[in-house]
Amino acid sequence: MDTTHRVTREELYELAWSRPLSRLGGDLGISGNALAKICDRLLVPHPKRGYWSAGEDARREPRPPLPPPPADCGEVIEISSRPAASRRGRTRLSLEARRGQIADAAAGLVLEQGPNALTMKAVAQAAGVSEALAYRYFSSIVELLAFLARREQALMSSMQEAQYARHEDYSARAQASVTGFLDYVAERRGLLQMLLSNGEVRRTLSDEHRSRVAVTGRTAAETLNQQSGVPREIGRPGWQILRAAATRTGKLLASGKIDRVTAGRLAVSSLNGARARMIGLAPRRP
Repeated sequence: MDTTHRVTREELYELAWSRPLSRLGGDLGISGNALAKICDRLLVPHPKRGYWSAGEDARREPRPPLPPPPADCGEVIEISSRPAASRRGRTRLSLEARRGQIADAAAGLVLEQGPNALTMKAVAQAAGVSEALAYRYFSSIVELLAFLARREQALMSSMQEAQYARHEDYSARAQASVTGFLDYVAERRGLLQMLLSNGEVRRTLSDEHRSRVAVTGRTAAETLNQQSGVPREIGRPGWQILRAAATRTGKLLASGKIDRVTAGRLAVSSLNGARARMIGLAPRRP
């Protein structure tokens, strides 16, 4: 005979620690494996294999606390012995949407706690999914943080491009690019800077970073040469100095040591001074 049992998530948590899941599942009309899957889906901790065969002292160890429920969890859980209906008709998030959901949860935790103490378990709980599902989309916490850093870099680049696309003059484009960068830092609360403070993330992205910096530096040096006659061997290191100054200003803004207005003034002062010095080093045009 088919049976249906209705329990709250808190009641399921207590039941899971009262006796082996194989026995508890039998009492509820399902297998122990099926019950374990229900617990995992609802983020309900349960004893792992070997717990009940361990000595009594081992079972006195504190059990994991019950975390917040996933977003789609109702107040009452129905556990039925009837075979589950097909889920083919359910709307599932696309791969991109699910990865974005998990990355959004990770971003919030990074801003609260920093990237170095982040765990996939904490991210999964914040995203309202199981830890196993989170690992299906990201094989490690470093892969997740690198994905998030690339997403932030793309957002930063789009904000910079939106600012400098209207300009042709090198000085105006440089200033607009820095404006976009500082706007990004202020809006995203220094998230990218926090991510890049993690050594493993920096190492993962190092080749991409070097390639991007090299291309941007060559382009800047070429533009400055064409517009102001600054030799490329001066323009490229000059651009690197400008970039370092803007990066340092962004770190001060991200840490709250200066506000957005002050950051803008510092950046403009650095840009104008460096550009004047580079042009001063250029040979005079006949």
